[in-house]
Amino acid sequence: MTAEETKLSKDDYMPASLRILNLDFDSSLEHVDYNIEKLSEMLTNDEREYSFDVLNHTVPIITNVCKLVEEPTSGHKDDTFCISTHLESCHQEEIENLKRKLESIRGNDIYQKLKEARNNAVAHTHTSYQGYGATQKALLEDATYLIEREDRLKNLVESIKSLIHDVEMSIRKKEGKPLNADTFTIRVVPPSSDLSTLNSKVC
Repeated sequence: MTAEETKLSKDDYMPASLRILNLDFDSSLEHVDYNIEKLSEMLTNDEREYSFDVLNHTVPIITNVCKLVEEPTSGHKDDTFCISTHLESCHQEEIENLKRKLESIRGNDIYQKLKEARNNAVAHTHTSYQGYGATQKALLEDATYLIEREDRLKNLVESIKSLIHDVEMSIRKKEGKPLNADTFTIRVVPPSSDLSTLNSKVC
């Protein structure tokens, strides 16, 4: 077999098993994963639960998931990092399939619960809202509901992660980049103590 016969086209590349982190997407998902675990520990142990601590772990789950999935408002279209915005940059042949996956996530009953809880979270953080106690109680009920269905909540998050990966790969395909390779720059900065030593030597 000649070298020419073994040369791969862009379509022959296999999707990457490792990917360069996307600061916006991955930081949101890390917040979700971390707070699901903390909330689960808090609501399933035998100790007394503290409502404010429960809220501190519930609100990041709600806001970060909805931020990734929901369409941005008209005034924030250019500065958002939601999946919907990235769909516009995907390979044309794959956009409809990716949209169907996104709609499937939006139709998930756990996601619908998160959207409902988001409304409570907005009311909870609004300084002029007078029914703080009622909002706090509603969010605690939402937290209990989600953790009682923890496996389904985690499955929803995995579906979102999978769709993000598919979207990233589709964008790379449209740009003509290989799917299992990337380039990035590493900037090495010495610790501040080393910098001060270096500066003193220069002086």
